[in-house]
Formats: sequence, C-alpha cells, structure tokens
Amino acid sequence: MSTKIKLDHLKEKLQNSDFQNNQGLSNEVSYYILAYDPQDYPIVRKELDGIERDYNKETIGYEVKEFNVYQIMWEILEKKGIKDAAIEMEKKDGIEYLSEQLNNVLRMTNSDNELVQYIEQRIDSSTIIFLTGIGQIYPLIRAHKILNTMHQIISDTPVVLFYPGKYDSLSLSMFGELKEDNYYRAFQIN
Repeated sequence: MSTKIKLDHLKEKLQNSDFQNNQGLSNEVSYYILAYDPQDYPIVRKELDGIERDYNKETIGYEVKEFNVYQIMWEILEKKGIKDAAIEMEKKDGIEYLSEQLNNVLRMTNSDNELVQYIEQRIDSSTIIFLTGIGQIYPLIRAHKILNTMHQIISDTPVVLFYPGKYDSLSLSMFGELKEDNYYRAFQIN
C-alpha cells in the first residue's frame, strides 16, 4: 500500500471518535505505526505539516502534537549539559558505546524515562501524539524501546509512530533492512 494511501487512512482515523477516545481496541493501548518507504519522507513531512495545521481542536476537538524524539534527545542532553560530551564520545568510543550510554542517561529501560516524561508533561486528555524522528535517532535509541516504555505511562492518548521502514504487526525493520526487536502492541495504519 502506498504511503499516500496510508496517510489518507490516518486522516480518516483522526476524525473518528473511536480513534480519538481509544474505543473499539479490545482493551489494547491505542498505539499505531504508520510504516512508510524512507524515500517517501518528503511526502510524509508535507502531510504532517498539513495535518497539524488542519486537524486541531477547532476541527476535530483534539490537538495533534508532533514529538520528534531525535530533537527531544538533543534538547535533554543540552539541558543536562552533556550534549558536547556525547558528540565527543561517539568520535572517541563509537556509536555502540554512545548508544549504551545514552540509554542509561535517558533511563530508557524505565517506564518513566526522560523521553516519556518530556512528552507526558506536554500533553493533556485532548492530545493525539505523533512520534517522529525515529529514523534520525536510530541506532542510538530503538523504536520498540520507546513504545514499550511509553505505553506504561501514556495509555489513554492515541499515539502514531511514523516509521521509515516496515512493520508487519509483529516486528519492525528500520529502512526495510535493519531488523529491530519484535513489537506487537501497535496497530498498523494501512
């Protein structure tokens, strides 16, 4: 299915009260993944800008808020005063070591990790969360890790993860090539 069709289906869902209110999901958290061909990023970006502009409290009764996890990570590191040290760490010790250290600093194994806290502090009961920046933050922080910890804290708010790769309702494959750990709690937008 084309990225454009998936985005059209998402726009239909945004207007659906069951989607907005987490109903009809058999007690599952309302987490969705819109997997797209990485080459379609310009299409996704353009549509996201339009959705944020056109789908708001006045039109659908909910506010769509985009959270770019890559930008959030850098903002948190800047606030902690370790952004430059992280950049030097990658140069000196490599990406795998940096990834391990970032996951520790951000407490990514905790449900109340820094990324989740950042998002939780900026939403209310009339928010729909769009998670972006997953391709940018890879391999430092993995999508399944964000979703696994996030659903323990943010469970009453619809979340849509924009994923540059493939999702088959069981596993994620970044850029359609790099396999991540399994994640099966999210519904596909298709």
